[in-house]
Parts: sequence; C-alpha cells; structure tokens
Amino acid sequence: MEMLHKGTGKGNDFLGWLHLPSEITEAHLADLEAAAKQLKDRCEIVVVIGIGGSYLGAKAVIEALSDSFEFLRSEHKNPLVLFAGHNIGEDYLFELQTLLKNKSFGIVVISKSGTTTEPAIAFRLLKEQLEAQVGKDEAKHRIIAITDAKKVHCVNWPTPKDTKLLSLPTT
Repeated sequence: MEMLHKGTGKGNDFLGWLHLPSEITEAHLADLEAAAKQLKDRCEIVVVIGIGGSYLGAKAVIEALSDSFEFLRSEHKNPLVLFAGHNIGEDYLFELQTLLKNKSFGIVVISKSGTTTEPAIAFRLLKEQLEAQVGKDEAKHRIIAITDAKKVHCVNWPTPKDTKLLSLPTT
C-alpha cells in the first residue's frame, strides 16, 4: 500500500486517479457540473466516445450512479447515454448514426492522446453528423472533450475554441 501511495512501484505513471478525490478543486467540480448541465439542457441523447478505461470508466460510473431502467420509463430526467468508439464495427456506427438522425444529441469524447483508431473514427463521424444537424456554432455547445491536454496529438481533436475541454488527471 505504501508503494501505491508513494507512486514508487511499476505502473506508477498510471496513478493520476489515486488522489483525485482529495485534490479536485471546487472550481474543477463547478466546471464539470456546468458542462453536464449544458448537455442535459440541450440533448435527449449523449454519446460517450472512448475505448478501454475511457469507455469502461465512464460506463461504470454512470451505471453506479443511475437508475438502471430509466431508459424504459416514459419520462426521463436525464439524457439517454450511449457509447461509441469502443469497437471497430461499422454496423454499430451505422446503426448509431441512423438512430441519431433528427435526434437532439451531444458528444463526450474521452481520450488521453486522441490518436486511438476506434474512438478517432467514431468522433470524426459523429462530430460531422452533429454539425450537419445543428450547425457548427451549436455543435460547440454539445461536444465535451476529456483528455490530458499535454498529450493530445490528433489534428481533429477539439480545442478550447471549438468546444468544452476538460482535463484528465496527469498520469
């Protein structure tokens, strides 16, 4: 346990999450809450794009904190959350894009680097669809990028001038 808390063992470059609860600032929490409200107010569906821990972490938190069957109820308090970028299946993306036609949707894209193939493809396609449906100006209010701002390498990755950018803990 000491090795974990001191960050001296193997894999110590992946411990950004360890002290997050005690180190997160009130300003960062307020920023997160404002970003969530922005999507909740504008969208009936939110698509979370990510793979591996980015996808599974978001899915686990949502499932732990949500009503498991809200999507089956006639009235919804929150947008329906769907996932993309966690596989390379073109059928899945096609079906998702078909579902999102004429729907009010937003995107949360989670990636450390912005270069992983599956999420990059999903983001590119869904961003293009969102901009076509609501225009580039409104799309800026419906895309949230969560990343390590120091490690993003992707040319098509959102920038603060394009959308809301939230930082991951440095690992």
